[in-house]
Amino acid sequence: MVETEVTLHEVIAGLEVGVCVWELTRPGHRESLVLRVCNQAAGRFLSVEPSAVLGKFINEGFPGALETPLPSVFTKVIESGETMALGDVPYKDEVVPDGVFSILVRPISHNRAVVEFTNVTQERRAQNDAKAKLEEAESARAEANRFARSAKELDEKLQVIGAQKREILTLTAPIIEVWTGVLAVPLAGHFDGNRSQVVREKLLEAVSSTKARRVIIDLTGLGVVDELTASELLRLTTSLGMLGAKAYLTGISPANAQTISNLSQSIPPGMCVRTLKDALRVISGGGQQAARA
Repeated sequence: MVETEVTLHEVIAGLEVGVCVWELTRPGHRESLVLRVCNQAAGRFLSVEPSAVLGKFINEGFPGALETPLPSVFTKVIESGETMALGDVPYKDEVVPDGVFSILVRPISHNRAVVEFTNVTQERRAQNDAKAKLEEAESARAEANRFARSAKELDEKLQVIGAQKREILTLTAPIIEVWTGVLAVPLAGHFDGNRSQVVREKLLEAVSSTKARRVIIDLTGLGVVDELTASELLRLTTSLGMLGAKAYLTGISPANAQTISNLSQSIPPGMCVRTLKDALRVISGGGQQAARA
């Protein structure tokens, strides 16, 4: 019999699970709980030396314990005879440092209960850290998705703005069919590369659709013609020539004429006419046959 008890104590002592046996010495009085068994794992989890707490009332071995719910739970299990699985329980008293313990309490006699527990503080902290990192990653992914949607919406808005700008540029250079086969384009303001591209595209479409053979480009309202503007005008007239339409430039000021004349590829003199009225007169000089030529 003695050998059996020794063997049982050795088994309990070698367990990796904390094992404590509490005895209720006075029924109904949780402060009368006395610790009868405390294995090495329990001492390690509770940060105590088992020999220092064995045989002591609960508030003597673990000061502050009566201010926690556990003594009442132990007492209830002993008196009711019902096992209670508490799961993860945060616990701290004046001896036991703050931690989380997975606890199972089972009655083993009319006045004793065995408490099996493990310290899961590190595991729970690791799980909480992993959960926090996962939530952070999800938040970052959601933010990235929001940013991508915002970027897409911004790109769509920029495309709309670009289209509107192109329409505005087109409206500032209206294409007018003055006669059958004769188009006129009055230019005003600043004629930069962007505006030149829009006007060129629209004008070439109009020439193709109307089968126009003459195009009058009036520069009266155009500001100062620099070398870039002059090059764009030359490019425009060259593009019209490729479609078989002859271009006339009207309303050229003396200063702008000087700039245009300095181009490496000069505009033929016969293409330049003093005014829009003169250009119409030149075109109609040969009668309706000239207009249709």
